[in-house]
Amino acid sequence: MSSQQNDTLVDGMIIRTESGFHQVLVGDRVVICRALKRLLRGERTATTAVVIGDHVRVQLRADGTGVIQEVLPRANELVRGMAGGGRFLDVIAANLDLLVAVHSLKEPEINLGRLDRFVLIAEAAEIPALVVLNKIDLATDDEATDAAAPYLAAGYQVIVTSATQRQGVDELRAALTGKISVMVGPSGVGKSTLLNDVQPGLALRTAEISASTGKGRHTTTTAEMLRLSTGGWMADTPGLRELAIREVELEDLGWLYPEFRALAPLCRFSDCSHRDEAGCAVRAAVEAGTIAPSRYRSYTRVYDEIRERVRY
Repeated sequence: MSSQQNDTLVDGMIIRTESGFHQVLVGDRVVICRALKRLLRGERTATTAVVIGDHVRVQLRADGTGVIQEVLPRANELVRGMAGGGRFLDVIAANLDLLVAVHSLKEPEINLGRLDRFVLIAEAAEIPALVVLNKIDLATDDEATDAAAPYLAAGYQVIVTSATQRQGVDELRAALTGKISVMVGPSGVGKSTLLNDVQPGLALRTAEISASTGKGRHTTTTAEMLRLSTGGWMADTPGLRELAIREVELEDLGWLYPEFRALAPLCRFSDCSHRDEAGCAVRAAVEAGTIAPSRYRSYTRVYDEIRERVRY
């Protein structure tokens, strides 16, 4: 059969990409596509031109395959920093409705600074965020309450789960229904087990925690979109080892913390950095206990990182 292209252009969504081949959902069928070389060349800021979640325009071929002619404008991008400080951004998914930031309460021990990074990435990308605290079966209720408090105070929805005991799974499933979501978090915190509970039959690979390092081993190697039977999609991505806040201006950082945004207009100075200025409403709230100290520490660490990056 001839593999010549015809003039039929159809719209679809990238649901899997690997080694230059892309699975595109067109209506109710999947078309294997390559991208036009011109999309992969030229001036760029990202490592890849096509990612899962992209809406694309495809020219169909007679043999059932297709050629991606155009990547339509993205509503948002999920970006992580390149390992080793590369100059290209690593875009791993696009057009997301929800970012689910997952961390275990125990095994590995919760790291609020790292969890803050995932939430901050969502804010920078203008993706609504949901916080999931997993492995409640290994922690006390007080520990879960303390871990959730900073995010509830900031206005985020928090779901406490146990992947092994299926606690909180129905609530999480309801939050994902009808949305294009991504679940991110350190390896070993139970993301794959949670997804298997949310969508029975996925049979995602799960990992044991290394006894020597206390860290999980990565179980996902290829980015793809998983269809949820209740409606919607979940982006399954490799674990994020190196987290970097990229392309955030120093003066904009405070606006990425919702609890800071509400108070910033009350600061004495309109350009308050919330560090050393007199009359800072944000620092006053930290001292009063209405903003969690862990969130403020997260802010100051990222502030210093951005300032150092700008300096060099």
